[in-house]
Formats: sequence, structure tokens, C-alpha cells
Amino acid sequence: MRGHALEVANTAGNLSSQVTDLGITSLKITGTMNAQDFFFIAQNLPELTTIDLTQVTVKACNLTEPHYWCQDFAADELPVGAFGDMKLTTVSLPEGLKSIGKAAFAGCTHLTAITWPATLDSIGDFAFAGCSSLTAVTLPANVRIVGNGAFMRCTALKSLTVEASSRLARLEATALMDCPALTTISLGSAVKVMGERALAGSGIKNLDLTTSKNLTTVGDWVMVKTPVTSVKLPPSVTSLGDGAFLYGTQLEEIKLGGKVARLSDYTLAGTALSGNLDLTGVAALGDYALYNVSQLSVVELPATVTWIGARAMAGMTGMTSLTSQASQVPALGENVWAGVNQSVIPLTVPTGSVELYKAADQWKEFLFGESWIRGDVNGDGEVNIADVNILVNIIQGYMADAATMQRADVNEDNEINITDINTVIYIIMNTHYAPAVADVNDLLRLDDVTINPGQEMELLIKLDHAGDYSALQCDIILPQGLSLVTSKGMRNYVTEEQVVESGAVRTVLYSMEQPKFDDEGDAVISLTVRADNALAVESEIVLSNVMLTDDNHVGWHVPDYTARVTNSTGVEDLTANADRVWIEGSTLCIETLTDGEARLAVINGMVTDLALGTGVNRFELEPGFYVVVLNGKTYKISIR
Repeated sequence: MRGHALEVANTAGNLSSQVTDLGITSLKITGTMNAQDFFFIAQNLPELTTIDLTQVTVKACNLTEPHYWCQDFAADELPVGAFGDMKLTTVSLPEGLKSIGKAAFAGCTHLTAITWPATLDSIGDFAFAGCSSLTAVTLPANVRIVGNGAFMRCTALKSLTVEASSRLARLEATALMDCPALTTISLGSAVKVMGERALAGSGIKNLDLTTSKNLTTVGDWVMVKTPVTSVKLPPSVTSLGDGAFLYGTQLEEIKLGGKVARLSDYTLAGTALSGNLDLTGVAALGDYALYNVSQLSVVELPATVTWIGARAMAGMTGMTSLTSQASQVPALGENVWAGVNQSVIPLTVPTGSVELYKAADQWKEFLFGESWIRGDVNGDGEVNIADVNILVNIIQGYMADAATMQRADVNEDNEINITDINTVIYIIMNTHYAPAVADVNDLLRLDDVTINPGQEMELLIKLDHAGDYSALQCDIILPQGLSLVTSKGMRNYVTEEQVVESGAVRTVLYSMEQPKFDDEGDAVISLTVRADNALAVESEIVLSNVMLTDDNHVGWHVPDYTARVTNSTGVEDLTANADRVWIEGSTLCIETLTDGEARLAVINGMVTDLALGTGVNRFELEPGFYVVVLNGKTYKISIR
């Protein structure tokens, strides 16, 4: 009858003559077996789900033809590929078994229960790979080695633990890789090595290896693609592999144990570390070791550090202070702090080494001591409207960090109030600024103006913006023959203005209520100007040094803007020489009455020269924001 259980007493090499019903589902064998018997089972018993081998002794075997590239099979070893891809659900292994061969149960997707022998010494490479129904494994104390990929892709596996007094010494490469349900792992105190990618792709959130007191080596990429949030290593760990926790985007805390000599390449790149990172004992930070660890604010390098690799701390945009305890300046790779505004980050070094660090490439870019710029409340190295904005917040109850609060007392009277705002505005009004750099695609603009000598006119400065801003500053440069009568902020914004050395009207616009500028094209400043007879037929109003600030107190530079001013008494002369710039779909159109050249600037700073002929010139552009400079005039265009 098919599908029943069978029990046989076997002599090694004779199982094929003992089992004639190939449809059995349960099999118990006593006596002896060899590789030939195991391969008979794998090839001829497709319905087998339960096998009991507890009373079997595995004998050595030599096959005349290779099987899985092998001919010689050792005693007390489950041979390579013994039960691969079978329907087995329950397996009881021989009591004297010492080794499980390569891929012995690989692809047994129904396997849920294993009875392990106490004598088991090693689990071969990929032995249980792809056993996707296996949920828990407790290894006998005698197991010393778990081979490469031994439990890889056991997608239902939740825990792997060892018995007390475990001898487990090596968890080899990829042993538990791509086991997303795995949340619990206990390796015992004897383990020395965790191989490359051993836990990559697992579901482990808290990796506490402090009981593994003999662990010395954690391999490359060991926890790549995991949700790990906390890692604790024992003091015995001396080697931490490349990319060990690469892009552990939820990793907030790691304790290295104090004996790791090198933070290897990419070790903690892209992690969410935010607390104290104790680098005690570390002598070198490899390339990209802390790359894009953007939430770590306070970084302390111990006196042992002698080398920091290329871009090791690039992208650490949340860093607010750096301490190096090394008396000798650590050597550096290329662009160690790329993307970090070093000029606003205080660097603390041993007293006798300050001048050495100040003279060293890359190190010298940091802020030494407490020598911040007066009025630079947000610590970004500039005094601008962003500093006014954060002062407004502080006055209204926002508690910043201690360094910011100290900088906020701009007039040093031990209070933070409106007088500090006035002091910052005074500094803004009396400081020379370099031309703005286009950091965003937004624009402060003014429509072209036609005005007669003797006439007064209200002009509206408008804001085209995508971001949320609540304050701004700019320099308004008026041509000869046009003078400012009054200016005011729209709605309830306060406007402060002052004529600076260059002759520009420097204007600051803010509100104690800090409402956001609302609609695209909002009028934010109203100017009343008066023209006189000195006004040329054709001239310009330039909006320069334009900066907007957001709720995070970051100042954003935007491009200068030029508006055309026409003296209406000369309209006919002006029209005869007028240029035109407009958009037709994705086509830039430039009309000019003479041959010449225009400059096309992408907002990111790339510049292209455009050759122009008389008449209408057309240029196909990719979507984006552009600035066209033609005959001294600037036009901002947008291709959607």
C-alpha cells in the first residue's frame, strides 16, 4: 500500500533491495548506511516526509562514478546533497553523526523539525540553504563550525541558538544571509569568527554579542540590509570588516568594545547613529567609514587616531563639534569632510597642537576655539536674515542648544530680546557681501518699469518660490535718476532698510509672527520711487545679495534679478533696439536686431554661450530653470 510507514534493518549499500514501495511517506532505518543508500533515497522516494536515522551508523564509501563531483565519502558524515530538494518535514539524524555534508538538505522547503545528535561537530556549506519552513534551530554544544551559507535563505527562521557550553567557533560567510524573520541569535562564548555577510539581510534589530567573549573577527558586510538599531560588541573584537553595518539606516547606537584598531572602509556609512560614538582604541578610520552619518552631532577622535581615509566623514551634515585628542595631526585621505560646513564647526585639539592643526590641510578649515562671528546666531559662518529668524523663535520661547543660545546674545547683555535682533540687522546693513550664489530655483523679481521724470510710482517686488520661507534680505540697486521714497513690507512684515557703501538700499524683511510667504508670485515688498531728469532712456533696477530663510533657520541664496527701467520720453529709441526673450513649449526664443552672443546659465552653475543671428533664434532645452544674459540684461526662464 502506497503512503505507509516502513522500518528496515539495513546493511550499508543494500537499501535499494530493502525498499520496494517507492511511495512511502515515512521511513525508519536501523543498522548501517553509506552514501549509496542516501542517494537511493533522494532519487527514488519522492513522497518521503519523515525519516528516522537515530539508530544508523554511517559507513565510509567509495563510488565507482562521481556523485556531486565526489567519489570518496567519509564515515559518520551525511554525504553531500543527501536529501536535497526532498519533501521531508521531520528528520532525526544518526546519534553518532559528526558532520553534515554540503547542501545535504538544501531546498527542503517543507522541513520543520530536526533532531540533532550530540556528537555533531560541523554543518557543511549550504547544508540547510533554502529550507524555508524551518522556524527555529538549537545547535548541540559540540558543533564547532557552521559553514558558508549553511542556513542561507531560511526565510521563516526566527531564532538560532546554541546549547550551554557550546564549542561553536566559526559562523562562516553568508551562514544566515537573507533570513528576514531571524530576530534572535545566540552564538555562545566560544565563537571567534563571524564571516562575511553572515547576517546580511536578516531581521535582527538588537545585536548583542557581549556574551561571545572570544569573538575577535566580524567579517565584511556582516549586517548589510538589516533593520538593526543597536549593536554591542565584546572587548575581544579586534577586527571589524569593510561595510560591516553599511547603510544600516535604523542603526542608532553601536558599542565597539574598545579594541577595534581600524574602523574599516564603509563600516558605518549611511547609518542613523545619533548618540555618543565611542572610538576608544581606534587608530584609523577607513575610506567612507562614517560617510553620510548625518545625525551624529558630537564627534570625538581619541589620541590613538593617526589616519582618516578618503571621505571618511563626508556628508556628516549634522556635526556640531569635533574633538581630536591626538597631539600629532592625523594624516588624511582626500575630501575627508566633503559636504560638511567645517567653518562653523568648532574643533577642539590639545593646547600645544592648535597651531599644527591650523596649518594642516583640511583641518585648518574648522572653527578653532569659540571664535564665531558676532551675529552669526545659527552658526553657519554668515550673518544674514536666517539669524534674525532664529532670534525671533528664541524670543518666542524656542530653546536651542547651549552654543546657539550663547551666540544669540549678540549684544552680550545676558538677555535675548529685540535689541539682539536690532544688532544683527545693524551688522547685516554694514557688512560687505560677495555676489550671491544660486542655491535654489526660487526668485525675487520686479516687473519692468516705465516712468517719466518727475513721476512717483509704486513698485511691487514679488517672490516666485517653491519652498516655504518666512523672511528675506536683498540689496536694491537703483539707477541714477531714480530715488527711493518709501518701502514697506506687505501684510504685517517689518521692513528695515539702509543705504550701504555701494549705494544699494539693503533691505531686511521679517515678522515676529513669522508667517510664511503664501502664493507663487506674492508681492512681498512695496517700493515708492521718484524719477528725475537724470534718468537715462534705458536703465536697470537690480535685486542683488538676495537671501531667503526657512523655518530651519537656513539661509538660501537665489540669483540676482534685473528689471528694465524705461524713461517714456525715449520709448521710440528704446523700441528700435529692443531684445526679446520668451518660451514656446520647450524652446527658448531670443529675438535681437543684431548678430551677437547670449550666455545661458543653468541654476546649478553650468554656463553655455549661445551664438545669435539677427531675428528670432530658437534653442531646445531640457526641463529646468535657466538664466539668460543678453546685452547686459538678465532673464530668468523656466522649462516645464
